Amino acid sequence: MDVKISIIIPVYNVEDYLKECLDSLLRQTFTEFEIICIDDGSSDNSLDILKKYQLLDTRITVLNQQHQFAGTARNKGISCAKGEYLLFLDADDFFEKDMLEKIYEQGKKTQAQIILFDARKYHQLTKEYDEVTYYLRNEILKDKEIFNRHDFPDDILTLSNPAPWTKCFLKKFILEEKLLFQNLANTNDAYFTISAMAIADRITWIDTKLVNYRIGLLQNTQSHKEKNPLCFIDAYRAIYDELNKRGIYHEVERSFVKVALSSTVYCMNSIHDEKVKKEIIYALQDNKFSDMNLLNYPEDFYLNKRDYNSVRGYNCIYKEYQIMEKNKQICDEYEVTIKADLHQQPFVSVIIPIYDVEKYLPACLESIVNQSLKNIEIICVIDGSPDHCQKIVESYATYDDRITMLVQRNMGLSASRNHGFKEAKGEYVYFMDSDDILDYNALKELYNFSMKENLDSVYFDASCFADDFKLNEKILDQYHRKFSYPKVCMGIELFRKMNENDEYRVSACLQFNKRQHILNQHVLFHEGVLHEDNAFTTINLITAKKVGYIHKDYFHRRYRENSIMTKKENFQNVYGYYIAFKDVYQFIQDLDWIYKSENQIIFDWLLRILTNARDIFARLDDAEKSSYLGLDFTEKNDFRILVSTPGYVKSELIFKQQRLQQTFDEKYERGLIIKELRTENKQLKKSINRLKPSTWIKYIKRHIRIK
Repeated sequence: MDVKISIIIPVYNVEDYLKECLDSLLRQTFTEFEIICIDDGSSDNSLDILKKYQLLDTRITVLNQQHQFAGTARNKGISCAKGEYLLFLDADDFFEKDMLEKIYEQGKKTQAQIILFDARKYHQLTKEYDEVTYYLRNEILKDKEIFNRHDFPDDILTLSNPAPWTKCFLKKFILEEKLLFQNLANTNDAYFTISAMAIADRITWIDTKLVNYRIGLLQNTQSHKEKNPLCFIDAYRAIYDELNKRGIYHEVERSFVKVALSSTVYCMNSIHDEKVKKEIIYALQDNKFSDMNLLNYPEDFYLNKRDYNSVRGYNCIYKEYQIMEKNKQICDEYEVTIKADLHQQPFVSVIIPIYDVEKYLPACLESIVNQSLKNIEIICVIDGSPDHCQKIVESYATYDDRITMLVQRNMGLSASRNHGFKEAKGEYVYFMDSDDILDYNALKELYNFSMKENLDSVYFDASCFADDFKLNEKILDQYHRKFSYPKVCMGIELFRKMNENDEYRVSACLQFNKRQHILNQHVLFHEGVLHEDNAFTTINLITAKKVGYIHKDYFHRRYRENSIMTKKENFQNVYGYYIAFKDVYQFIQDLDWIYKSENQIIFDWLLRILTNARDIFARLDDAEKSSYLGLDFTEKNDFRILVSTPGYVKSELIFKQQRLQQTFDEKYERGLIIKELRTENKQLKKSINRLKPSTWIKYIKRHIRIK
């Protein structure tokens, strides 16, 4: 028999579907073919079934190998194929009876090197067909019967899915171009098919669904992707190198970027294990992937903005992983390199975190060492500063024995303040910023007032100035309060009045605290986050029995480029507000006292903080919004509920949806996808999305319990 088409089928543990596959081929209207089945070390009865079929039909050849995956099996099939054309099929699919006839006729008619055709999905459990449109993009091809990369340079690699079972290849073309499948556990076909599509001079297509692709199986390559999750990176890097070696990458560059990003997103979405997703995201930072420069083009270069933003989002998630891991490492590792020579307990401990401010640090230190109150200690915390700040502090310490210097690796503002507080000996503490200036009489007046009234804290105002850019009126007035407040009152009362006037300011630099009061609350600055002042200030104020307010601008805040205050908002701003909300919320749950008459003002403040997080999150670009996926499992769910999804409230409806999704995932893993479960899940999601922000606010108020 003259063999026209060699059908090559890798076989691995598919005893339940193999007979239907082979029967659909043996019933073909076209008969001049051979079937080469390569058993890939099956542990079920697949090999026995193949041997029986081999006895029934001489067109069937059975080979076997140790388990080396489908790519190696297909290459073995190529090496012994006798046909003019090569057709690579999967052993768990089945085919239309005129498939071979249509393929061969179109191939001979057009003398094509590749013949494309369409497919449909077949749901194993429901026995239903799904007429999808992405196996063959005929809307682009239209009336173009024969084409190549020059006709569709931006789409050539995405006209068909990367799988080989929607394509038939001229064997002569494959052998001349020396194309083989990769020996990978999955994605072993992408290099072969995508490279062939880019190289071929004559490609044709058949606008008919000839393959029934079976889904909902447990034992297939897709369902085991989590065991070898990085194969797609190896595949697309090999394609990238091959196309560059052949000198044609620049011709199909846009199309390659599109298919590579799309496959990256597909692989991520097909993974359910959080640890495996994290492994992939880390691998995307390696040179093997990053050197392809898939994200380095102008935004209008990208044909699929959604995939582009998703992969950018993975980079944002990676950054969040890095931050979270760094925060976990934060500890009390610091060295006291200069110790103050104190002869009595200082009245005030001034704590100054220092990082990359050598230009401004001398002015700050001058304002502190020259304070009219002399019995103070000055604790300078060098936070891994890369400039000459440490030398500046050392020079001041040579003539001022009140200076203590701590040196630590870069841990951030909160850790620096906390370490400084741990070393503090003063009756009161003041947190100073290293690029700002304090009025020379500030500490004396604040200390005398605090001692006279026996205060836990004193609050005061500030002015703003800038050296290198113009301040607008809003910034100038930001820290200077216009309303009057009691000179002495309970902390919760001052909190209420300032909030009512929208003049509550949380900056630690605008308060003077009794050290014992801070110790009593067991609350310092949350390390590793921005907006750390929010929780610290609020907790210390609402628990203070007696606080004071002085309507003076003791503090002078410097606005400058690239400071924490002036940098562009990013996900860390969102996360900082979210953490502030959680810290205060958790703290008030544990209180055994609070003024019930002030419930509403605490509710309103908590909601304002959460709204800040939601508003900033809404302004982030789509990629950076993905950053929250880098949080750990519990935080990620809380963040999604509280911040990331508008109108999303934690109600019985959401609880039901989450349980349903869990059931769905469990059934998916067992290959038991059912239509009713999917439909119910979608309906619940629609119901959740219809909830308005007002409902969300009512939920928060109802569920924040203040004793």
